[in-house]
Amino acid sequence: MALRTPDVNDEHDKALMARIAWLYYNHGLTQQAIGEMLGFSRNKVLRLLARARDEGIVQIRVEHPSIRYMELEERLTAAFGFREALVVPSGDTPEQTLEALGQFGAMYLERTVAPGDAVGTAWGVTLRQVARHLRPRPLSDVTVVQLLGGLHADGLINPLDVARVVAEKFEGRLQMLYTPAIVDTPEIRDALLSDNAIAQTLAAGAAVKKALVGIGDVTDDSSLLRWQALSPAEMAELRRLGAVGDILGRHFDIHGRPVETPLSERTIGISLDALQAIPHVIAVAGGARKVEAIVGALRGGYVDTLITDHRTAEAVLGASR
Repeated sequence: MALRTPDVNDEHDKALMARIAWLYYNHGLTQQAIGEMLGFSRNKVLRLLARARDEGIVQIRVEHPSIRYMELEERLTAAFGFREALVVPSGDTPEQTLEALGQFGAMYLERTVAPGDAVGTAWGVTLRQVARHLRPRPLSDVTVVQLLGGLHADGLINPLDVARVVAEKFEGRLQMLYTPAIVDTPEIRDALLSDNAIAQTLAAGAAVKKALVGIGDVTDDSSLLRWQALSPAEMAELRRLGAVGDILGRHFDIHGRPVETPLSERTIGISLDALQAIPHVIAVAGGARKVEAIVGALRGGYVDTLITDHRTAEAVLGASR
């Protein structure tokens, strides 16, 4: 059998592609500079570089631990069909993880809030960290709207205080909801909702283009329990009815379906239906006790962007199978 004669032209092309790739990737020359050196147009250099990658002459490998987080982000969005995930490194302690979520949440908000935006805000320990880490960034014509009534809590846990800090950092207007989040009876809630100022704030909240929310759980460590917004008996009843988490005090089950209880008739804030209608809902949540709540929130379509830590992301993917 006759041996195949090497294709001289093919070998020449490969050597040329290797030379161009070496000049481009190792020496940092521009495509224009390489073309002038070799007597080619910039477009021809571009085509040969692309062909070098296609034929395996150039093999680009990115090596960094953060690649793992990017893969988790892609798997999360593929599994649940939402817009975007941002996975951050988990800390060695819950406090470190909370700090990382706050930092990355603040950076994301700084990057996405634009002049003229109306931004709704909720409450929670995690959102306190996001507000704390926001850098002052004056923007024209920004409005921050409180989406849930107030709680008997100190510091930046309160929805009113989270909204205030976010508005201060962006130098925007603040529209507050001057009511409790949960009142004693449906009659009290109905009376408060009949007030024109309160009705206008809720309508403004439902009309925002972006919302920053946390995702609550129904464990014994739930913030709603710790801050005495709910009693242990009320939380036990929510669990009995299948609730796994809440957003803005509105509970849902593992499939994202709303869990209606008498509590729903005593809560003052926008509804889950109104939340779903907001074009961009940014949820910041992490930790082992939030896993089922995050699964339910994603399945319910309440979240467009999820910011979480990598251990929680892995657990959420495992729980969704």
